Amino acid sequence: MAEVIHARPNMARNTQVDGEEGIEDDYDSIESLRDQHQDYVGTEESSNTLGTVRSQQQDPVSPPRWPIRAVVVLLVLLSVALLAGLLRLAVQHKTVIEKNLSMDRDVEQLLQRLKNVTEQRDSLLCKQDCQSGWDKFGYKCYLLSKVLGSWNKSRKLCVSHGADLVVVDSKEELDFISRYGGYFWLGATDEASEGMWRWADGTVLSVDNPSWRSRKPDGNKDKNCLRRSGDASNLKWTDESCESKRRGLCEHNLIK
Repeated sequence: MAEVIHARPNMARNTQVDGEEGIEDDYDSIESLRDQHQDYVGTEESSNTLGTVRSQQQDPVSPPRWPIRAVVVLLVLLSVALLAGLLRLAVQHKTVIEKNLSMDRDVEQLLQRLKNVTEQRDSLLCKQDCQSGWDKFGYKCYLLSKVLGSWNKSRKLCVSHGADLVVVDSKEELDFISRYGGYFWLGATDEASEGMWRWADGTVLSVDNPSWRSRKPDGNKDKNCLRRSGDASNLKWTDESCESKRRGLCEHNLIK
C-alpha cells in the first residue's frame, strides 16, 4: 500500500512534466505557425510591393506608340522638305542653263554680225586702189624704195608715206614680196633687246622661223636689223648692221 502511494506521486509528477512538455511543444508549434504566417504575409506584401513598383515602371523595350508616330511624321515632313528643296534647285539650275544657252546664242549672233560687218568693210576697202607706184596684194600696198639708207632712215621714209617697213605675217605674203629683187630692209630688229626680234608692229619674230638664211640669226651684237637675203625664187632673210645702206620695202595696210 505504501508502495502504491509512493508510486502515484511519481506518476503525477511525470504526468505534470509530460503536460508541461506538451504545453511547450504546443507553444513551439504555435510560434512556428505564427512565424510561417508572418513569413507568408511578408512574402505576399513584398510580392505585392514589387508588383506595384514593376507596374509603375515603363517597359524600356516597348515604348509608347505616340512617340514613334511623331518620329515617323517628322521624317515624312523632312523628306518632303528635302524633295521640295531639290526640285527648287533643279528648276533654278535649269533656268541658269537656259539663260546661259540664250546668252551663248546672243554672243554667237553678235559674233556673226561682227564677222559680216568686217567682211563688208574689208570688201569695200579691198576695192580701194593703192597710190600710184604702189603694188597691191590683199589689203596691203607695197613700195620698194629707190633710196639707199640705213634701217632707221628707210623706215622714216616709209612712215612719211603713211606706211612702215614690211611686216611678213603669212606665207602668201612672203611669196608675194619675193618678186622684188636685191637686198632690202624688212621691218624687224632686236636693237632694243639683243636676241629678242620684233616686227615694226610689235609682234615677235621667232628665231626658229624657217625663213632665216642660216636657220637662225648670226647673233652678232652689231647685226640688229633684218634684211632680205637670197634670190627671187628662194626668199630668205638675215641679220645685218642697221647702218648698212639698203633700200627699204614699205607696206601700207588698207584696213587700218
